[in-house]
Amino acid sequence: LKSLSPVTLLKPQGQFLKHFFLACVLLVEACTCPVCFGHLETPMTLECGYVCCQRCLDSLWKEPLAEGVLCPQCSILSEKDSTVHHVQLDRIVSKMKKLEPRLRAILKLNPRIKKFQVDVTLDVDTAHSHLAISPDLRSVRYAGSAQRGSSGAERFDSPCVLGSPRLESGRSYWEVDVGTSREWDVGVCADAASRRGPLQLSTEHSFWTVGLRLGKIFAACTEPTTELRLLPRLRRLGILLDAELGVLTFCDVADGGHIFTFTGVTARPLRPFFSPANTLPDDRGILRICPVVWVAQDSPREPPMHTEH
Repeated sequence: LKSLSPVTLLKPQGQFLKHFFLACVLLVEACTCPVCFGHLETPMTLECGYVCCQRCLDSLWKEPLAEGVLCPQCSILSEKDSTVHHVQLDRIVSKMKKLEPRLRAILKLNPRIKKFQVDVTLDVDTAHSHLAISPDLRSVRYAGSAQRGSSGAERFDSPCVLGSPRLESGRSYWEVDVGTSREWDVGVCADAASRRGPLQLSTEHSFWTVGLRLGKIFAACTEPTTELRLLPRLRRLGILLDAELGVLTFCDVADGGHIFTFTGVTARPLRPFFSPANTLPDDRGILRICPVVWVAQDSPREPPMHTEH
């Protein structure tokens, strides 16, 4: 187990190991309480199937006229006597705790993943008019005033910008430096995702992103949103897309730690997505696409992983 990593899992002959990696991701998520974000302790199941720690039941919203709690996801009322101890999940969590060091090693980013780097730049034609784009097309910030004309069918009505190239197949990896900004969203979206009206970041609208709010709240744009337990010191994200599996993984470049993995990323083509701070007047944060740094390869480079742009 200790020898497994995303770079091992992405080799063409490692189909079984790729699915094993995804199983590890899902196992960690299944054993995490959605309320306290710690390991499930005495997991309790509501009538609708929602699971949380027994001690976390007290923090759920109580129905004033009934002895029960409302599910924070679907708002179905569960009477106090109808909540049950999920014995089987409790056993799984206990076993997972023993395996956790090995699971974290599996999910840790291996530096050799950089063999799948793509040279990502910002597509000015898609940028909101209030975004300032650097001459080298690698940095973006919210300027607060028009930097270019607001017309154009490809341009977003909300302050964000897409990257090039379009990603169709294979494996693609790039890094984004978020610096000290207290608000941002990065990831990918379908090239056909709606660009008109208010931005709706969710997997249901073909956006697969992670983001930060108020300098401390990290979240993945699942439906409903998944809050992430990360330290504010996060500065650089590694983003790895396996188009064949439909998997998008985010890692902390500083320590290789796993941040979040989306599955079912099936839209094609995909585009890198960037949205800098725009609601915090004192946040002048800049998102920077890190330049490609080629590494020594222990195997022939794979064929191109994207279409021309």
